[in-house]
Amino acid sequence: MTKPDPALIRQAALAVCRDDFFAFLWRAFDTLHAGAGVKFVPAWHVRAMCHELEALRAGENKRLVITIPPRCLKSVTVAWPAFLLGHAPGAKIIVASYGLDLARKHAEDCRKIISAQWYQEIFPATRLARTGNTVEEIRTTSGGSRKAVSIGGAVTGHGADHIIIDDLMKAADATSEAELIRAQDFIEGTLLSRFDNPSEGRVVMVAQRLHEMDPPGYLIDKGTYRHLNLPAIAETHERVAIGRGRVHERRPGDLLFPERLDRETLDRMRREMGSAVFNCQYQQNPVAPEGSPLRWEWFGTWDEALPRARYQLIVQSWDTGMSADPRSDWSVCTTWGYLHPHWHLLDLWRGQLDYPDLRARVMALDRQWAPEKILIEDAATGKPLLDELARAGRDRRFVAIRPDQNKETRFSAACAPVQEGKVMLPREAPWLPAFRHELQAFPRGRNDDQVDSFSQFLNWSRTRGFLRALRPEHPLKERRRRDIRRRP
Repeated sequence: MTKPDPALIRQAALAVCRDDFFAFLWRAFDTLHAGAGVKFVPAWHVRAMCHELEALRAGENKRLVITIPPRCLKSVTVAWPAFLLGHAPGAKIIVASYGLDLARKHAEDCRKIISAQWYQEIFPATRLARTGNTVEEIRTTSGGSRKAVSIGGAVTGHGADHIIIDDLMKAADATSEAELIRAQDFIEGTLLSRFDNPSEGRVVMVAQRLHEMDPPGYLIDKGTYRHLNLPAIAETHERVAIGRGRVHERRPGDLLFPERLDRETLDRMRREMGSAVFNCQYQQNPVAPEGSPLRWEWFGTWDEALPRARYQLIVQSWDTGMSADPRSDWSVCTTWGYLHPHWHLLDLWRGQLDYPDLRARVMALDRQWAPEKILIEDAATGKPLLDELARAGRDRRFVAIRPDQNKETRFSAACAPVQEGKVMLPREAPWLPAFRHELQAFPRGRNDDQVDSFSQFLNWSRTRGFLRALRPEHPLKERRRRDIRRRP
């Protein structure tokens, strides 16, 4: 039997590294930890991160946030720029982190990968330039670069095709509102303005959660970022793509990385740092649901929306914001369908719009769903909207809601029909994770616009307005008529 040629085996292995980022990362890890006795663990969550990054490079997605606990190979961001420069030697990359020392360390590690012999073999066109290389910047002979910056640092004169944000804040700074705003301003005003071609620029952030208003939360709230969330202990049933058409199934209680963070270690860390910090940094949940009047298990679920005609009533609930400014409150519309005895949440729209566009959106969602009632809070832009609708002679489907209690009291009251099992959510929907997070974070969360729309509707559903909105032949209406006739 002919023995395999070692040279051919090596060439085949290198070819895999060239085309597959997971294999490349494994080789890069071994290079960076040579002689340290640390072995690469080919865990499923690392495959999941590599899969999402490959999709980003291919253009399937251009905005990505990965939230993951400490010590779970967040340093994937060290190897990623080297892989990008291997495939595109002229690419311009900016990598931002919380401190210059960390930024320089990651830059040096990336330089070490690019200088490795195996890297030179698989990417012969990528060579370090003889001039212009510094502790903070790597330059290639093809005009490409990897520029390391820290929060607050200048990026003037440096364009980018890729922006990588790696742990932009220290945990100690997350309790400072000024530092949180500083990080947001650095992302928005400095980093995201550096794209040479804004329509093609890619952004990836890899971080642990530290606060409701931290950089990952800030980007996730925009609604334009794909989010790969990797809590240390699974809280829900999930199917996570890991590449090549495969998925990894997580069930509640499953550990993310038992080789590094076993259950005993996690339990000890929870006790030592406290539940609030543990939930942030390890569970990626900056606001734990303890103390909330709402329990998620109270909601029922539906798998597929029924035809419009099957619902006995459709109601929309609007909480309107002020403007399209990214820092303004969101406008939210929840659309509900009544199928006795349950209310189904059929759709949720959320956006930041100036008044003319907001009015157009109200009309568009009205046409889409043809609701019997449209609830609009008589405040902020809701007030002029209601006035304009009244002047235009709109029908009585538009209902002005004037809250007479504070937000927390209204939310508490709205939870009652949920606890009674009368409220159903879709099993899957693109807007569902953000909706769940906001409801469970209230009243400590950053936003409460979805909460307001939710509370407004469910509190209205318990009033006579709900019965009046039903068709005359509805059994509930007939039963009420019988009850009235029986009164002495």
